[in-house]
Parts: sequence; structure tokens; C-alpha cells
Amino acid sequence: MTLMAENPADELAILVKEDFTLPVTDAFITKVHRGVRRRRMLRAVAAGGAVTATAIVATLVVMLAGPTRLASPPGSITDSIAAPSPTAGADSIHQPLDGYRVTFVPDGLQVGVSGNGSASYAVSKDQLHNDGSAPASEHPTAATTLRTYVLPNGSNRLSISVLRPERTTAKADRVQVTEWLTGWAIKGAEVIARYELPAGRAQLTRFVGSEVIAHNVVITTPDGAVIVISGNGAVPVADLKAVAAGILPQ
Repeated sequence: MTLMAENPADELAILVKEDFTLPVTDAFITKVHRGVRRRRMLRAVAAGGAVTATAIVATLVVMLAGPTRLASPPGSITDSIAAPSPTAGADSIHQPLDGYRVTFVPDGLQVGVSGNGSASYAVSKDQLHNDGSAPASEHPTAATTLRTYVLPNGSNRLSISVLRPERTTAKADRVQVTEWLTGWAIKGAEVIARYELPAGRAQLTRFVGSEVIAHNVVITTPDGAVIVISGNGAVPVADLKAVAAGILPQ
């Protein structure tokens, strides 16, 4: 017997009906929960504007679900329903982010609650393994810090990520980790401009999706950090570039 649900949120309820003849294990229920959350995330991304292919796959993400977990990859925006911080103000908007001053943010934005924080993740070639798994001791890692900015209604608008090489190995020194982080930040997008900024060497990227064109600014700093300024599809390129230009070393 096949049961169909128009609303994905009803799927779990259907699975546990008494007349359902197949056994329902805890692992199966967990898998259904993950599927529902995945579909909700994709709908939120579609509503707020897709940003990058890596954002859809990983996130970006580059998104932090709480103070210690980075789930969004660079170029991604966290939950489109993130609530504004009750204490958000000029100080929190412009306070330093992992050694860098944020001197400009477009008017009307405030720091969001959801999606902000720091974490450490394994790094490999053009990949940040921000899937929630703990990095093995033999893997190089990167320390990641994310801050999101939201509109007064709580919808996400813009994010700044700082990715900093952390643990190195015999096969991956600090320079190599920086290259991998930069590769991950621009993966799936077209680099349309390269130029110098106070924080370092910037690359303006463009991702063309089925419904939206989104841009990121990826900065590789002299000390090996990678800074990613990203926004949803509605953020003007000029705003992203202005935020990037206003990021200064402390």
C-alpha cells in the first residue's frame, strides 16, 4: 500500500499509523526527519534567493546553527526566518570579527541571532568539511567565524565569514590550506574581477542560478585567512563590494 502526503510535514505522522504494515525503525524515522528539514531549507533558499551551488549542497554556508556549529558555506545565507538580535546595535554591527574591523554595513541591517558563531572544520582540496563531523587528528583544519546581518523583519540579507588556517600537516602547510579555502569559497562560481582591498586580494564572483544571479566577494589576506562577503540575490553588487572594502585589519 502506498501512502502519499501533500504536506511533507505530515510524512512522519503517516509512517507511524497503526495500519502501516512495514516496521518503522528509529533510524528510518530519523532519515525522514532529515528529509523534511532538507526540503524546508531548499524552499527557504528559493524564497530568499539562491546564492551559490555550494550553498545549496552544503548549507554558506558557509550557516552556523548556534554558537559552535558552522553549517553554511561561503556565499550562503542562513535561515530566511532568522530573528533579529534584541541587543543588535551599532556596536554589535561593527564589532571586530576574528581580527578584522567591520567599518561599513548597509543601512537598515542588524546582527541576526541564528547562524552566528565559531567552529573548527577539516579542510581538503577545495573543500571545507562543514557537515557536522569532527575532524580527524591527521586532517588539516580551519577555524571559521560567521556573522549574519538581517532586515528588521528578520529575513537574512548578508553574511561575513572568516576562514583561518588552523592545524597544518606535513602534506598541507598554512599556504596550502589557504589555497584550499579560497578554492572552496569560489567553487561553482565565475570570477569576474580581481582587485586589491585593504584586507587583501579580492575576487568578485558570480553564480548564475535558474532564478537568480548572486555575487560574493572573496578576500585572501596576507596572513592566510579567507574572508567571504555574501548576500542573497537581492543584495546589490555595490553593497557587497562596499562591505568588503570596509573590512580592515585590527
